[in-house]
Amino acid sequence: MTLYDWLNVALRDLAPAAQERMTAEYHAHVQDAMTGGLTEPEAVATLGDPAQVNRALRRTYATDQELRNGQGPKVWWLMLLLVAGYGLSALWFEQAVEAVAAATALVLACLAWVLVRSEPRPVRNLLLATTGPWLFNFTLWLGWSVQAWLGDPPSFGAILWLLTVLWVVWLVDTMQQARRMRRTLTLGGRA
Repeated sequence: MTLYDWLNVALRDLAPAAQERMTAEYHAHVQDAMTGGLTEPEAVATLGDPAQVNRALRRTYATDQELRNGQGPKVWWLMLLLVAGYGLSALWFEQAVEAVAAATALVLACLAWVLVRSEPRPVRNLLLATTGPWLFNFTLWLGWSVQAWLGDPPSFGAILWLLTVLWVVWLVDTMQQARRMRRTLTLGGRA
């Protein structure tokens, strides 16, 4: 297998900055091996299975699609509208606990916006796309939790614990994705 063929598989779908960086590193490795007396196919074979290398690189760097994802602001604003609508409907039906939960979520939304606005656009889009649904989820959870605390638990009370577990999973996954994006953007000088 030639280095060109190996690189096509190993670097497939990675962001351009990661592809450029890794191409230079693998090319230098193959050149060093060929200087040591190996042929190109032998030198390329020392790089390992390109599909496995691709999986490992995707755990380290973001893909081109991840960096181009622009869903953050759309999802963010839709979820804020849902939270505000939920809060207004709670006021209309005189459900003070749910209205306060929605107001609390909107205050947290303002704080989240302040925290993510300085991030590079791809990272900000990821964080907003994840935080929007979390805020709506939090609104429901807070209302149900306060109801349970006041002695009127919802009939599906076990969901209160399940939602907190879901938040931890969301947080871990989102932070891993954001770290990969920041690392990739740093390679291209866009961070």
